[in-house]
Amino acid sequence: MRVESIIYIYGAVCVSMIVFNIVYNIILKQSESSLKKRCERIKKQIEVQFDYIKTNGSIEQNHLHYMEHSLSRVSNLIAFERVIKDAINNGHEEEVNKYIGQMHSVSLYLAMVYSRRENMQAGYFTYFLSNYAVKKQMPIDSLQDILLSYVKKDNLYCRINALSALYNIGNIEHIISALKIQDDGVIYLNQKILTEGLLSYTGNYHKLIESLWKNFDSFSEHTKLAVLNYIRFKTGDYKEKMLEIMLNKNAEKEIRLSAIRYFGKYYYEPSLKYILDFVYNDDPSMWEYATVAVSSLEKYSGDEVIKALKKAIQSPNWYIRYQAAQSLDAHNLNYNALFDIINGSDRYAREMMTYRLESGKLQKVGSVKQ
Repeated sequence: MRVESIIYIYGAVCVSMIVFNIVYNIILKQSESSLKKRCERIKKQIEVQFDYIKTNGSIEQNHLHYMEHSLSRVSNLIAFERVIKDAINNGHEEEVNKYIGQMHSVSLYLAMVYSRRENMQAGYFTYFLSNYAVKKQMPIDSLQDILLSYVKKDNLYCRINALSALYNIGNIEHIISALKIQDDGVIYLNQKILTEGLLSYTGNYHKLIESLWKNFDSFSEHTKLAVLNYIRFKTGDYKEKMLEIMLNKNAEKEIRLSAIRYFGKYYYEPSLKYILDFVYNDDPSMWEYATVAVSSLEKYSGDEVIKALKKAIQSPNWYIRYQAAQSLDAHNLNYNALFDIINGSDRYAREMMTYRLESGKLQKVGSVKQ
């Protein structure tokens, strides 16, 4: 009886799952059908306006009012986004740009509407705004002010998309304000996300970096790291400031490491002495500094650099040895220059250098074949 009960229960569960899948698929098909109908309706509206812009140079006022009301529903906004995306993919990007360029009032109205909606809807609106609206428009201060309220929301996607929209608009003051807001500790934005966002900035990056540097001390450590990485990707004009950070023993480890990486991209002779000091430091707790320093020596030449790299390749730390082998390989030394390593008594150093040289040969062969 007990076994039969288990079988009946199992059967009931299976039937329930089958019924659920059937109902779910029916609902899904109905939803897709409804979305297609909304897309067709909105597409007709937009195509009329495309023609109206060609004839009269502007959108009909009634259409703006209609879109304010229609796009206040997230289901219609989803359909609108799909129609705009399809139009761009079908070669109508110029028409879309002209159309979106005259939707300022609609964007502003919707920004106020969705700022009061729950996080999922607000997040989708900022996604739409950052991808299809604001980068096609001139900066609107009132819209940027509202976007700052989206950055305050306790939702990761809301914050990321609002920041993305602000990067596209290009007002430096609002970007700095947004970075400070996201630094409130409520939602953690990884420094890589922040760096990638800053790299999408469409305005004068020199002025943005100047402003970021002025506000540098007011940021949290992970935002500081994002800013330093952004500067490294964009300009070599901050060598003196980066040297100060690299030598600041009170600074966080990742901040100092970022400064060392900076000199791995931009040659700066005064930094070499201190980079070598990191390489020669045998303190096991400083292995990360040594690893990054060794990697940075790819940009530097001279007997002292080669000597330091040959010492580093004999390190008991695998990461230091690997980076040393890579940096030595980057200097394109001949066999005689590497004889003491390849034929030396340090088996680990010998194997690492040989591995690196063989890997380099294979990469060269692969690139030639391609």
